[in-house]
Order: sequence, then C-alpha cells, then structure tokens
Amino acid sequence: MAEEDKKEAPESETSAAPYRNKRVLIAAGGIVALLITVGIPAGYFLLKDEQKEVAEVTPEMAPEQQKPEGHNDGEDLFEEGEEPLGAIIPFETFLVNLSGGKYIRLQAQVEFETLDVPRRFYTRAVPIRDGIISLLTQMTAENLETSKGKDKLRAEIRSTINTALRKEEVRRVYFTQFVIQ
Repeated sequence: MAEEDKKEAPESETSAAPYRNKRVLIAAGGIVALLITVGIPAGYFLLKDEQKEVAEVTPEMAPEQQKPEGHNDGEDLFEEGEEPLGAIIPFETFLVNLSGGKYIRLQAQVEFETLDVPRRFYTRAVPIRDGIISLLTQMTAENLETSKGKDKLRAEIRSTINTALRKEEVRRVYFTQFVIQ
C-alpha cells in the first residue's frame, strides 16, 4: 500500500500542474482584458487634443499681429485708390426665427477700419451679438431675399456694432453663409 501511495502522489502533482497553468493563463487573460477595456478609453481621453468651447470672445484669443522688419503693410501691392483690408473677425453662426414664421442661418464677418481689432469689441461681444439677434428677429424673409434687403441688413448690423462700440470702427460686414427657410 505504501508503494501505491508513492505512485499516486506523482500523478496528483502532475495533474495539478496543468490546472495551475490554466488558472495562471485565465488570470493573465483577465488582466489583459481589463487593461484593454480600461486603458484604451482612458488613453484616448487623456491623450487627445482637447477642443475648448469658447463661451465668450476675449482679447487673448486675438491672433498675434507681428510685422517683419521692413514691412510696409502691403502698400505697394495695391493699385491707386485701393485700400488695404482691416482686421476681420468672424461671428458664430446665427440661427434665428424671422418675423413671419421662417428662420435664417447666417454667418457674418466684420471688417474693422484698422489692422487691429479694438479691445472694446471683445468686452462688448455679447451685447453686440444680442443686438444682431434682435435685429434679425424683426426682419421678414421677403425683405431679406433681395439684394437690397441684404445690403440694408449689412448696414444695420454695421450700425448696431458701431453703436455698441461707441465709435465708427466697423468698415464692412460680410456674409459667408445666408440661408432662409
């Protein structure tokens, strides 16, 4: 019987070894699966470039305006009587209900008289946007569909901004998107 016990002992050790190997493989597979399911999303959110939402326009957001040595603002690039463009600032898209039940989707950009954006523009950006929205809600689709209506809207937006800035600083208003439905 002692011989039988000795013979059985090595068999039980050999049968336990594959069981331990399976447990180690299962544990390792679980750890790898956990790292993949947690690591990939965590890495994505930590390493991706964050796009900051802009709630308000601030002076720090203005692009640096550096002029190289000997720069003459491009005066020699213009023909006689032609004037250089001023600084151009885009507004966020306006989506507004018009008077009469239709709505307008409008993207506008403002050109200033100088190459520098006035600092007071940034501090008054919210009242300016509010004034433009109020202006648009008073308009009808029929008035805005003609070129005269668009020109009138440009002039009124320019006037609204200049009134808010308390100075004639806006030269022109450009529409980069104009959809009425």
